[in-house]
Amino acid sequence: MMPVLYRWLRWRLGVAATAVAAVTFVLVVLTPEMSLVIPWVPQLGIDLSIHVDGWGRLFALLIAGIGTLVVLYSIPYLGAREDLGKFYAYLLLFMGAMLGVVYAGNLMLMYVFWELTSISSFLLIGFWNTRDDAQYGALKAILITFGGGLCMLGGLAILGTVGGTFELSALLAKQAELLGHPLVTVALVLLLIGAFTKSAQFPFHIWLPDAMAAPTPVSAYLHSATMVKAGLYLIGRLWPIFHTHPLWVPVVAAVGMVTMVVGSFLAVQKTDLKAVLALSTISQLGLIMWLFGLGTPEATQAAAFHLLNHSTFKALLFMVVGIIDHQTGTREIPLLSGLRRAMPVSAGLAMVGAASMAGVPLLNGFLSKEMFLTAVHGSSMGAAGALVATGASLLTTLYCLILGHKIWFGEPHETPDVPEEGSPSILVPPLLLAVIIVAVGIYPGLVESAIVTPAVAAVLQGPADLPHIALWHGFTPALLMTAIALGGGVLAYAGLPRVLAAFRRFTPQRYHLNALYDLLWWKNQVVEKAAKWITNRQMTGYLRDYLAYTLGALVVLFFGTMIVRRAGIPQLTLSPVGPWELLLMAIIVAGAVASTRVTSRLAAVMSISLVGLPLSLLFALLRAPDLALTQVVVEVITTVLFLLVFPHLRQITVYPRRPGRLNTNLLVAIGVGALGTVVTLLANGARLFPPRVAEWLVENSYRLGGGNNVVNVILVDFRGFDTMGEITVLTVAGLAVYMLIRLRKDHQAKGGRS
Repeated sequence: MMPVLYRWLRWRLGVAATAVAAVTFVLVVLTPEMSLVIPWVPQLGIDLSIHVDGWGRLFALLIAGIGTLVVLYSIPYLGAREDLGKFYAYLLLFMGAMLGVVYAGNLMLMYVFWELTSISSFLLIGFWNTRDDAQYGALKAILITFGGGLCMLGGLAILGTVGGTFELSALLAKQAELLGHPLVTVALVLLLIGAFTKSAQFPFHIWLPDAMAAPTPVSAYLHSATMVKAGLYLIGRLWPIFHTHPLWVPVVAAVGMVTMVVGSFLAVQKTDLKAVLALSTISQLGLIMWLFGLGTPEATQAAAFHLLNHSTFKALLFMVVGIIDHQTGTREIPLLSGLRRAMPVSAGLAMVGAASMAGVPLLNGFLSKEMFLTAVHGSSMGAAGALVATGASLLTTLYCLILGHKIWFGEPHETPDVPEEGSPSILVPPLLLAVIIVAVGIYPGLVESAIVTPAVAAVLQGPADLPHIALWHGFTPALLMTAIALGGGVLAYAGLPRVLAAFRRFTPQRYHLNALYDLLWWKNQVVEKAAKWITNRQMTGYLRDYLAYTLGALVVLFFGTMIVRRAGIPQLTLSPVGPWELLLMAIIVAGAVASTRVTSRLAAVMSISLVGLPLSLLFALLRAPDLALTQVVVEVITTVLFLLVFPHLRQITVYPRRPGRLNTNLLVAIGVGALGTVVTLLANGARLFPPRVAEWLVENSYRLGGGNNVVNVILVDFRGFDTMGEITVLTVAGLAVYMLIRLRKDHQAKGGRS
């Protein structure tokens, strides 16, 4: 609808899109916790099932709320120079797909929306599709997330098969049964791969920095409330089933911990503001994943709260970076300094967002960061986990100082555009987010009872005795870890050039995951070249090759299945074969062989007739006069048609064929013949319907169909719709041939070449 509305609304289309997003947010707020099931594919256990609980509502509020602010922000950011119809259609599709993921109560329905988020994000990342970086980033994102999605589909299929249902609520009640099944470990691994790829966890994190080729409103939305949070949503849904599984804590916690450290380590070294934010998102996602991996209710509470807080300060920071890029013409940190003089409001907003991400007191990030450090310190990881968490938090403080201090203070640098403050309309969305950050940081009760507690209860499948979220918990180990992280980050920032030089010595320059991706997909295109090689061997342009591949694959699949299942041919009672049948079969075989060897069209028609006419006699001997008559009519008509078109055809050209191709054709022909024989024998020995069906047709052919010929009555009456469909297909084919002939005649009449 958005591309259509663009014709009338033009640049005002953003206002309409904002209204749609705002209405969606209101509906999300007003929707109570509920479950609704509408049958869809009941034979497979797939229903249009909607399940709204605290966990889904948390994500839905972020998706719709931040989505509304992002759409509002995009109006002044994009202006009227972009293809707004496509942009808002893709953006609202993205929002709807994410809402479908978090509201789906059926695992397969969730998977449909899951992949729809990958498609819509691909369209948004590649929105500026003429740019190489947009093409690269979009392709990279969809390849990695689609690959993870296929793994996830396998895990969902195993989980649903083992549990006997794809309904999420029913599976949650079968934890003991699921964990006792031998295939549940395979399902868990596949599901975790799907979640890790979607939420950019190590080693699948490489797609997220390149997704920065998207317009900044898209980046703000993708990083804060949508696609990268889908993996965390899935982890929360799986928590009540798998948190006691032996693999859960070591795998999920380890991946989250490594991702947090790697993201922070790389973020410090980037010079592009959006790249810094992208890698900081990876780090923060790793933090939340680490919390889920600890497997304790307290860690789950911290994960839910930090997920909410991260969405607010990350969306704010992306919006501010977009304003900087919009007003100065660059995002390169070496070119940016002293911007607070020209952009004081943006500077204040950036400081609030960066301070919240660093965990500075009186801001919401401080509260959830304290809860994170407390959970890690009290977990089975002990001092080692606390040390890693503190070190990663120190790096977080370092890149937050770059975002919140380095580009705003000092002497101004010359930028492509003269910097000036953004318009009020572009500052309103980040300003609202800053208000939320400060309000929740001072009074967390605003969101604790209404949003966080129901979300945690939904994950834990019931209320739990959890600590109250408060601004002050006394002098605790977590407070000491926070002080070390903040103080150490300030000291590292003071010696930033030396720190960066040291970091770069430990950063791989040639051999890293992005280089591996480029080797396989982009620069050397190993996979693409292999695909082209296979395609060139298959798509030759000759029908004979297509038939050979298709029929050969059918033969291999059929007999391969028989071998795997150890299937055999049932014992059959066959009628005796007389001399006339043998003679006719010999003539048919001779005609078939001759048709492949002759070089004259007339000889080819005669050879084919040696196949068809004896076959009609064979039908007559086997007491099938209708089939015999039909076969004779077909043979006569086709022979006449062949003779009529002969004068208009070129002479047959016989091309030499390689012996290998001839042998391949011979093998395929033998295989297809064997397949037809075996299928005929199997069909003759199968009894899918009781004899009563045949008796009923014989008894009712005259009474209901008005005919003594049972075969004709079946074709015309009992199978009337099937026959009508065949007639319709023939009619359409005839019309198509007629139109092609007429077009050719019209073209020739106008002097064109055929």
